[in-house]
Amino acid sequence: MRKCLVRKFLLITAVLIGLLPASMAKAHDPIILTSDQRTPAEGPLILDGTISFALYGSLETSGETRGFRVNFKKGDPLYFSILIPDLAPENALDDKLLPYLEVIDPSGAKSKLATTTKISFAEPFTGTSYVRLTELTSTAVGGTYSVTIKGDAPARFTVSVGQTEMFGSPVENINNRDLGVAGVMTWYGTGQASEPSAVTSTPSLAPSSTATSTVVAESDSSRVTILIAIAAIFVLGSVIKVLKTRRGSK
Repeated sequence: MRKCLVRKFLLITAVLIGLLPASMAKAHDPIILTSDQRTPAEGPLILDGTISFALYGSLETSGETRGFRVNFKKGDPLYFSILIPDLAPENALDDKLLPYLEVIDPSGAKSKLATTTKISFAEPFTGTSYVRLTELTSTAVGGTYSVTIKGDAPARFTVSVGQTEMFGSPVENINNRDLGVAGVMTWYGTGQASEPSAVTSTPSLAPSSTATSTVVAESDSSRVTILIAIAAIFVLGSVIKVLKTRRGSK
């Protein structure tokens, strides 16, 4: 009977943990790049390039740029990718017009990350969809990498950095860190390559009630599931402790 009870709790706990949204394990800490961050020196400085960040921005005109910097220790895993929203006008652009990355490592070596194989995917946590244009996985040289986003047409873009999920990691030279998911949804819902600056002063201008409710509902669902899983683990631990106590008293 006792063994059966323990097995049931173990099964329930495993199922609840399995229900945790996959997007939580793939979450990126969001950063919104603004129109005055045209060069790496003007943009944010990410202090640990192994932490997973997503930098969202827009190129307003052909030839415009955005930039940021990333610190790595020697031997750190290095990861960069560039994406566009799977929306018009970006997903209708010719490959040669799409945004690309220019990465300069601490030694001065320059790499261009342009479109290779397009991969479309959905991000269930926010109800958004993207097209990954290219990605780079390598081993870092110690120091600061300078990254510039370039393109030959107006377009929204997202740059992913790092693969270790950890929210709230320090970033320098940034004054809009609090935009968060609301900033991302405004950026995604503009329908054009426009800067999501309105979020700071007028949160109600977030794109659509449907998109916003999706974020809130899924976020609340995630929290509830986590709390249930924690409660199940706590109860299981208590049951095992009681069983051990009874067994020891015999």
